[in-house]
Amino acid sequence: MKKSYKSGVLGAASVKSASAVESTQWTKYHTPGAHGFAAEDANALHDKLCGKSVDKVGLNNELNGADRIVNGTPVQTKYYQSAYDSVNAAFDLENIYRYPGQKLEVPKDQYEEAVKHLEAKIRDGRVPGVTDPAEAKSMLVQGNCTYKQAVRIAKAGNLDSIWFDVKNQAVACGFAAGLSFVISYAFGRFSGQDCKAALKSSVQQAIKAGALTITAGVATQQFLRTQTGRNAAAAATKVASKAVDSVCRTKLGAELVRKMMSAMLGKTVTQSAARNACIKMVRSNFFTGAAMTLVSTVPDVVKACCGKRSWKQVGKNAVVNTAGLGGGTAGYWAGAAVGTAICPGIGTVIGGVIGGLGGGMLTSWGSKKALDCIIEDDSVRCTNCLEETIVSLCEAHDTTKEKLETILKRMKSQNVLSEKFFCRMYKAGGKGRNYPAMAAFVRVEIEPYFA
Repeated sequence: MKKSYKSGVLGAASVKSASAVESTQWTKYHTPGAHGFAAEDANALHDKLCGKSVDKVGLNNELNGADRIVNGTPVQTKYYQSAYDSVNAAFDLENIYRYPGQKLEVPKDQYEEAVKHLEAKIRDGRVPGVTDPAEAKSMLVQGNCTYKQAVRIAKAGNLDSIWFDVKNQAVACGFAAGLSFVISYAFGRFSGQDCKAALKSSVQQAIKAGALTITAGVATQQFLRTQTGRNAAAAATKVASKAVDSVCRTKLGAELVRKMMSAMLGKTVTQSAARNACIKMVRSNFFTGAAMTLVSTVPDVVKACCGKRSWKQVGKNAVVNTAGLGGGTAGYWAGAAVGTAICPGIGTVIGGVIGGLGGGMLTSWGSKKALDCIIEDDSVRCTNCLEETIVSLCEAHDTTKEKLETILKRMKSQNVLSEKFFCRMYKAGGKGRNYPAMAAFVRVEIEPYFA
């Protein structure tokens, strides 16, 4: 059951991660002015994490328009190699300030020198409506990152870009961790675990879900900065365009996409803007989903290398995880669409979560049932061995049915028979999966409960 609902959680988290990816201008990170776009994204993210209201209006490419509006204040970002160049870039060919009413944001390490250059511009009468050089400080905004950091953020494989991606994925990580914690705790208590055991298990599941989400999200963002990633994104965009256009062919479908994207973006958007946003989300969701599948397979590979799992099991789990994640993602979109039709906003969120969980659980269950007919789980052999050893211990200790029920309930409440237990048991059998060796391990581990 944990595997099933986990797929649903990750399906919903995959959409959140895709949304985080599309909140940046990564498609422009390979252009000559890449560091400028990276600086806009980095400073906007910093403002959001500080609790400020941020609207990245600059994405509409309006001539001399603000790059973003922070708490109602329009901000224009200029990142060049020197403070003089950063300030000068805000002036037109006639040397007149071309962003009246907007704050000028410059690299963190250029602020002090930029103030002096802007003061000189004001003294020369180059800033309409401003005559006092002392106002230069109030016109300038010190960016959160330096020029060199902005350059590195636009590139893959360095600490600055990775740290930026980690912060950008923070919301998706928190969403996945929180959802996983709540559901895991509910399932734990429902299955008979005491509060302490259920809480411990829930925390572990939340950490795993959060770590998986943030790792996959960062991996996706780093990949998309590379040439290979851009080529793959171009191909994925074509596929996503066809899928979205097929939905938008009808008036109902087009309106549903517009409402859903408006709810997800937190503002009303036009039909054209909604279509483009949906295409971008679907495209990025493909990459985050693939990254999550890959990352979730790594632990199984490690266990197989350590002899704690068979390679057949690794392959089987990979197929089930892929199906579950795909079903969870599809379920999220379907649920969000239904929720949007009923009540845009809160309905989008609730519908997405319910759809993600339902879709993930259903496809995980279905794919596992199908594969069970072909590949036997490692756990089947381990479970058979466990049951036979318990019968043997009952006979040795003359255990009554009532006492056995108490023992099993105690082990369940303490989560004794966890996945970790079965991995150790499987390893105890050695390469040949020696049955007596596995039984000996079980006897040592659980016999104290029969004393």
